[in-house]
Amino acid sequence: MARTRLAAFLLLLSACHAASPAPAFPAPAVVTDGVVDVGGGTALHIHCVGRGTPVVVLDAGLGDDGSIWSDVLPEVGPLTRACAYDRAGMGYSSRPAPRPHTNRQMARELHALLERAEVVGPYVLVGHSFGGINVRLFATEHLDEVAGMVLVDAVSDEQPSRFWALLPESDMAQFRAGLSKLPEGLDFDTYVAGIADMRAASRSIGDRPLIVLTHGKEDAARGASPEQTARTLRVWQEMQAELPRLSTNAVDVVAANSGHYIQVDARPLVVAAIRQVVEASRTHGRVNRDGLAAIAKGKP
Repeated sequence: MARTRLAAFLLLLSACHAASPAPAFPAPAVVTDGVVDVGGGTALHIHCVGRGTPVVVLDAGLGDDGSIWSDVLPEVGPLTRACAYDRAGMGYSSRPAPRPHTNRQMARELHALLERAEVVGPYVLVGHSFGGINVRLFATEHLDEVAGMVLVDAVSDEQPSRFWALLPESDMAQFRAGLSKLPEGLDFDTYVAGIADMRAASRSIGDRPLIVLTHGKEDAARGASPEQTARTLRVWQEMQAELPRLSTNAVDVVAANSGHYIQVDARPLVVAAIRQVVEASRTHGRVNRDGLAAIAKGKP
């Protein structure tokens, strides 16, 4: 899947990529691949593989559709049912998304999608980057349907004040302009408001298993010194290290040789994390860092 990053440390905003028109067929009662009306003039595409529970639900980063998980799904399918979807405006889903399109709306649309596609929980929610906001907001409203969570280099609570504040205004101006070009229906203020909503609404998910994966390699942004690059990476990792507080059964792991797209650069680590959370949710067991740490040190 082709995509363009504005800058490695600008949350690696992916440029919009073209998608084929939505398939023109009615969704079956239980959807394995189809477009589902979720209300309000919005229809979302979902693609599922495998069988079993809990169901793994994958939410992509900003500007990406569900195909970013295309190498992960086949490896999770033999373990349990796994579903990736396209948010409004992306991939095979309805275009364009309504404006303003908040993260709270996205989380509610995801829940409506799962309900109307008869993808019955409980769910292991997997959120990459921007998608991490959505899965955490989903959990605030439907915690009883959540079996566990994997956060893949996900947006954290203090990103505007601690991370974006480090970046040159010229880079932030480019980032804000890029947001307005995405078909996801949000601008910079809506994005910041979504983070604030997540921060205010988030609560512990109890002892449900949680694994936090963080990138360990930062590509230098244009014009950035090695010192600036190292600082942004350090602050990002510090914020990520605070996310395990969301559960009493959590670990965080740094993917040493991966950039922001850990599901691409270190796919075996993401698959292993999902597998561990699924199995821990089934057995009421504890997640552990040991096996993941060994995978995380590998070369991409």
